[in-house]
Amino acid sequence: MNDFDQFGVTSEGFVVKGIDRVIADQQTRARAMFGSDVDLTSGSALRKVLDTAAIHVHELWRGLEAQYYANFATTAQGASLNLLGTDIGLERRRLQATGEISLTLTGAEPQRRFVLPQGTLIETVDPPRKRLRITAAVRLSANAPPVTVGVRAVERGPDGNLPAGQQLRIEPTWAQLRLNLGSATVTPTNPEPIRGGELVEPDDVYRSRLLGVPRTIWTQDAVLAQILDVPGVRDAAIFDPLGGVDASHRRFNTYLFGQRPFSTQRHSGSPYYFDVVVAVEPGWPWRQTDGDIPAVHDAVLDVVQQWRPVSIFPNINPANQVDVGVRATLLVQPGHNPDAIKGEILAAVQDGVDRLRLGRAVLHSDIVLTARSTAGVVDVQNLRLRRCAPVFGDISLSGAVFGNAQELSVGENLLLAPDEIARFAIDSPLIDIQVSSQ
Repeated sequence: MNDFDQFGVTSEGFVVKGIDRVIADQQTRARAMFGSDVDLTSGSALRKVLDTAAIHVHELWRGLEAQYYANFATTAQGASLNLLGTDIGLERRRLQATGEISLTLTGAEPQRRFVLPQGTLIETVDPPRKRLRITAAVRLSANAPPVTVGVRAVERGPDGNLPAGQQLRIEPTWAQLRLNLGSATVTPTNPEPIRGGELVEPDDVYRSRLLGVPRTIWTQDAVLAQILDVPGVRDAAIFDPLGGVDASHRRFNTYLFGQRPFSTQRHSGSPYYFDVVVAVEPGWPWRQTDGDIPAVHDAVLDVVQQWRPVSIFPNINPANQVDVGVRATLLVQPGHNPDAIKGEILAAVQDGVDRLRLGRAVLHSDIVLTARSTAGVVDVQNLRLRRCAPVFGDISLSGAVFGNAQELSVGENLLLAPDEIARFAIDSPLIDIQVSSQ
């Protein structure tokens, strides 16, 4: 440990000399130079000069401390962190512009309701077209007032900014594939500008990206880091059966060291394939025919091909999306709005599920804690998780279940296979929450 006599770079890091120690050292040197009887009382001229100089000396020490810690990604800030990113070829990213738009439904049947899912693609009518995505599901009905919803630009940077009062529309190809509006028309407008693209990501986000950069050329982590940086990718996983030792396999303990390899050998000259599973953010097109913006599959393929060695090829597949629901009874205090409480809980659960990665289970305890943390909720009773996997699955690398709807027991977690990812929609028919007053 520091013995309070070592300053500057030490084994514990950089130790700053305090202002009291600076003043004491200056007074010691003054007595050595002018004699032990020199006047260093608070009213003397020499003491005032020394105290003024001590402030500047202390600031110098603080500057040296900042310069020392600017050399490490874990402690650098601002421009110093930018320089560290430049050294490894990872620049600080621009943010996506955000704002709000208003959606108006016209020409719809009186009793019919429409739901625009999260990720619905909005674009400007006049070229060059700028594209936005709504950040939450929206319910629209005839003779109802316009609905306001948040949006986020597809492109990063200032090009995603949009002045107020632009002529907007739902992207036609996206609407044709995912919506059934019939004779109805949805008109988006932006009364306020969409802005924020000129800003850059904060230090903590940029720092986590720098710390996660692999220092190797060809490993699963190196390829995965590049895939996760592709726009529209929520999460990804690489399944490489010939990539090395996997102690989770049952055959692991059957190998004889020095006689057989841990994985199946590839025939000399034959191509080698590995699987990439990609979970896409809501609304992003998988193939180019699914929308008029860069498809996630093609973008991921371009990235992997730049990083793969010769004769090693990727099989890129979409992740199996599992729709998650919940059935429960909420006991609330009198005087609280049941609909507001239910909406707040569903929004919090959606945020929590959206942060889950591939293969991560939806925990029963997390949902209960989210509900009980909501103001006005007294108790949560008989909470059961529900799952509804897609009827037709694209892949099944790790035990994904297709076409199987389940309601789990009270207290049971919703477990997912490594190639499955959870999705929670606040308008899902799997949600059944009853609210009763205490």
